Amino acid sequence: MTGALLGAVHGIEALPVDLVSRHELSWVLDTLARDPLLQILDSPSGGEYVEGWDPHWWSRCPGW
Repeated sequence: MTGALLGAVHGIEALPVDLVSRHELSWVLDTLARDPLLQILDSPSGGEYVEGWDPHWWSRCPGW
Protein backbone atom coordinates (compact mmCIF):
# COMPACT_ATOMS: atom_id res chain seq x y z
CA MET A 1 0.00 0.00 0.00
CA THR A 2 2.88 2.35 0.75
CA GLY A 3 4.29 1.87 -2.74
CA ALA A 4 0.88 2.61 -4.24
CA LEU A 5 0.63 5.86 -2.30
CA LEU A 6 4.19 6.87 -3.20
CA GLY A 7 3.44 6.17 -6.85
CA ALA A 8 0.25 8.21 -6.64
CA VAL A 9 2.00 11.18 -5.04
CA HIS A 10 5.30 11.20 -6.94
CA GLY A 11 4.30 9.46 -10.16
CA ILE A 12 5.18 6.05 -11.50
CA GLU A 13 8.76 7.20 -12.20
CA ALA A 14 9.48 7.27 -8.44
CA LEU A 15 9.14 3.48 -8.17
CA PRO A 16 11.99 1.22 -9.31
CA VAL A 17 10.69 -0.70 -12.34
CA ASP A 18 12.73 -3.85 -11.69
CA LEU A 19 11.32 -4.24 -8.17
CA VAL A 20 7.74 -3.43 -9.11
CA SER A 21 7.69 -5.81 -12.07
CA ARG A 22 8.91 -8.72 -9.91
CA HIS A 23 6.27 -8.20 -7.24
CA GLU A 24 3.67 -10.96 -7.37
CA LEU A 25 0.84 -8.65 -6.33
CA SER A 26 1.67 -5.70 -8.59
CA TRP A 27 -1.71 -5.87 -10.37
CA VAL A 28 -3.56 -5.87 -7.03
CA LEU A 29 -1.48 -2.99 -5.71
CA ASP A 30 -2.05 -0.99 -8.88
CA THR A 31 -5.80 -1.56 -8.60
CA LEU A 32 -5.76 -0.49 -4.94
CA ALA A 33 -4.02 2.73 -5.91
CA ARG A 34 -6.30 3.53 -8.87
CA ASP A 35 -9.73 2.63 -7.45
CA PRO A 36 -10.07 5.43 -4.85
CA LEU A 37 -9.02 8.05 -7.38
CA LEU A 38 -11.31 6.60 -10.03
CA GLN A 39 -14.26 6.63 -7.62
CA ILE A 40 -13.69 10.31 -6.87
CA LEU A 41 -13.19 11.40 -10.48
CA ASP A 42 -15.51 9.16 -12.51
CA SER A 43 -17.78 7.24 -10.09
CA PRO A 44 -17.73 3.77 -11.71
CA SER A 45 -20.12 2.49 -9.06
CA GLY A 46 -22.78 4.96 -10.08
CA GLY A 47 -24.64 7.39 -7.93
CA GLU A 48 -28.08 8.56 -6.99
CA TYR A 49 -28.96 9.66 -10.53
CA VAL A 50 -26.32 7.87 -12.62
CA GLU A 51 -26.02 4.17 -13.39
CA GLY A 52 -22.64 2.56 -12.68
CA TRP A 53 -20.50 1.67 -15.69
CA ASP A 54 -18.02 -0.84 -14.17
CA PRO A 55 -19.65 -4.28 -13.81
CA HIS A 56 -16.85 -5.54 -11.51
CA TRP A 57 -16.79 -2.57 -9.13
CA TRP A 58 -19.00 -4.03 -6.42
CA SER A 59 -17.09 -7.32 -6.40
CA ARG A 60 -13.81 -5.43 -5.80
CA CYS A 61 -15.23 -2.82 -3.44
CA PRO A 62 -18.32 -4.19 -1.69
CA GLY A 63 -20.40 -1.46 -0.09
CA TRP A 64 -21.60 -3.32 2.98
